[in-house]
Amino acid sequence: MPENRRQDFRIDDILAIQDEMISREEFEHRKQYPSIRSRQNAMIQDMIGKDITSEQLMGAVNHDLAHALEALDTKLNYLIGINILNDANRSDLTERPINLSVTGASFHSDQQYKRGDYVSLTMVLPSFPPAILELLAEVTWVKNSKHKSSHIGLRFIYRCHDEESSIAKYVFLRHRENIRLQAKSNEKALPS
Repeated sequence: MPENRRQDFRIDDILAIQDEMISREEFEHRKQYPSIRSRQNAMIQDMIGKDITSEQLMGAVNHDLAHALEALDTKLNYLIGINILNDANRSDLTERPINLSVTGASFHSDQQYKRGDYVSLTMVLPSFPPAILELLAEVTWVKNSKHKSSHIGLRFIYRCHDEESSIAKYVFLRHRENIRLQAKSNEKALPS
């Protein structure tokens, strides 16, 4: 009888990431506490998710004030997103191809890993607002190359629901976007 498991969508993308090997002791210590960035992202996502619209305000205030508040809300959301991206750009993150799913990721790394190593992974998801995640992971496979780099597969070890939720939302949206693009491409390929 086949297992009844949900499908793990995988997407290929280019994201700003940084990976660092950590000891088992450091992993066990960090595993107990969600990162500050994960908690900040959750708060920002909650705030941004509650956009106000002028239609919601029409009954409570006058028409001009409702539109002004909506414009102010949009500008503040934009500035929060820019600030998050600027923070990421000032870091050691580099844009690299990555295969990402809710359960893990694979990418090329200059670090020399072996199966069972622990990794601290910082990643920027280009969502709105952008999310900077500091994740923990375990190396599940390694394919070494001739050029001092290796292709690694990671299994995420989530410390809070917000980390998993941020990745799940991003992967789902990108997967849906890929399906739409493929459908459009197929429509264009059909003879008229």
